[in-house]
Amino acid sequence: MSNLGSSLLIAIILLSLIGSAVSFFLLKKKSLSSVEIFDLSKKFSISLLALAIISQSCLIYSFIISDYTILNVYQNSHHLKPLIYKISGSWGNHEGSMLLLITILCSYLCAFCFFSKADNEQKTLTFGIQSIVIFLFSTYTALVSSPFESNPIQVNEGLGLNPLLQDIGLAIHPPMLYLGYIGVSIIFSFCLAGLLTERINKEFAKNLRVWALIAFAFLTAGIGLGSWWAYRELGWGGYWFWDPVENVSLMPWLAVLTLLHSIKALEKKGIFKIWTANLAILCFLMSLLGIFLVRSGVLTSVHSFAVDAKRGFFVIALLLIIGSLGFLTLAKKMPKLISKDKDKINFKSQIGLILANNYFLVIAIFIVILGTLYPIFSRGMFGKFISIGPDYYNKIFSILIIPFLAFLSLNFYNSDKNKIKLAICTVISLFFGILLTFSIGKDDIFLNIIAFFAIFSAIYSILSIKRQNPLMSLGHLGFSLIICGIVFSSTMSEQIQLNLKITEKTNLGEYKIEFLEVFHEKHENYVSRVGEFKITKNGKEITKLYPKLNYYPTTDQTTNEAAIKHLFLGDLYLVIGQKDDQGNYAIRGYFKSFIWLIWLGCSLIFGGSIAYGLNSLFRKV
Repeated sequence: MSNLGSSLLIAIILLSLIGSAVSFFLLKKKSLSSVEIFDLSKKFSISLLALAIISQSCLIYSFIISDYTILNVYQNSHHLKPLIYKISGSWGNHEGSMLLLITILCSYLCAFCFFSKADNEQKTLTFGIQSIVIFLFSTYTALVSSPFESNPIQVNEGLGLNPLLQDIGLAIHPPMLYLGYIGVSIIFSFCLAGLLTERINKEFAKNLRVWALIAFAFLTAGIGLGSWWAYRELGWGGYWFWDPVENVSLMPWLAVLTLLHSIKALEKKGIFKIWTANLAILCFLMSLLGIFLVRSGVLTSVHSFAVDAKRGFFVIALLLIIGSLGFLTLAKKMPKLISKDKDKINFKSQIGLILANNYFLVIAIFIVILGTLYPIFSRGMFGKFISIGPDYYNKIFSILIIPFLAFLSLNFYNSDKNKIKLAICTVISLFFGILLTFSIGKDDIFLNIIAFFAIFSAIYSILSIKRQNPLMSLGHLGFSLIICGIVFSSTMSEQIQLNLKITEKTNLGEYKIEFLEVFHEKHENYVSRVGEFKITKNGKEITKLYPKLNYYPTTDQTTNEAAIKHLFLGDLYLVIGQKDDQGNYAIRGYFKSFIWLIWLGCSLIFGGSIAYGLNSLFRKV
């Protein structure tokens, strides 16, 4: 498996280089028709995907059979692990994740070649550019990050996967996130093809929109799954901590969101050409920056891979090469993108509102980049170690989100005929916002009103039969629900943190918690200490919760597994910790109001975006 996987990786390097060179050479010489050249490119794309899938399968099989002659398997697996976590262990590390990245790059290339509706010249150029990206990443992986490196010592057991990663959410979170991260590569390649052919027009926007929607859908799903895992498994009652590596997943998400709005303006009015080209390049650079930060060792994060500086150097070299390729091409073609008719944009129109929101989103990207990179800059340049925590982001975004939601909602009322509906929606939002504010006794009235306004506006957009794209409105509704989930769970939640003995009781808001007993469970590769708690409200039993403290003997680590009861008004959330010498157990309890809106919103964005993208891909829209 080791030799076969390594050989296939070398074959990918050679084939991607040859395929790229051949496609560019034939296009320049014009010795064949564009159809013949593209048919050859399709055959190359199929071959690359086949090699990548077989190589990935070799690594997965090595994990399944616990082949400890491969160093990667020894460091990240154990024969007692359940099968699903053996498989996920193959990409739950730096080397394996790079191979998965290459497989996804090849998958997008093959899908683009077969399903894109662009003309043959643009598709061939996209193939050539994407092949260069595959060549760079596969060369990097083979030289400094091979997942098939031999283990220099003979062993009978592996070290095991990090217990925190042994969760179904983390089993599918990386592939989903990578499908989004790497999906923006095809956006980058197609944008450069559009620049080289000097056809950044409405047809280009229609074709680009498909891949931007698919990448955005998977980025949303990946981030949502990560937050869902953190909420369930880390036992701190939260879903987002503004960890630096969380931030680098948010940056391309914001960039693609901005790009989608620019594509809409380009497709409808033929404007925002420079916006679209810049953002298409920026999306991929944000993903590459994330790959560098995670793998270079410059960040301290629970997500970071323990790697050496040599690997970080290679990744920053990739970032510079691909970034230079993109922006130099854009700079050369910039004069052709500047519109001759410089009509003044009316900010009361839908296009004006899109432009306003684009500025807010770009500011948001800058804020995240600044908060993530400034501590690194301060440490490197001045030797000062500083930390930028959640307060920085929460305070700034709480200001930005209000005008952003307002402009987003006003998009649905961009004609004089909708003024009455706008007034009705405003009155309803005021009523619910004021009612909620007074019922919880918190001073967040304006934010609550705006959040309700965004939800009701998106619902109106979906129900309106005149809307051409209800799936897009579904995404807007999902975004509004996420914001509401964040606002409501932040302002209306309750929490307790105390030590309890068995049989003792405590209160969490209007709920009474009774600690009944503790028992133990034995699993395949860990044991659990389980607490049993009875939850009552007004003397009536609501449920019983069983939070766990899991111990993994192989790695000598413990993890929390929260017990959660999902209710309409929110989640009852309990965590059990260590026991002290007096027989007290550390208990944390939360009531997270309407937090389920966050994951419902992510699901709606994913469903709406992927359905809209696939609908555009397979049908003429």
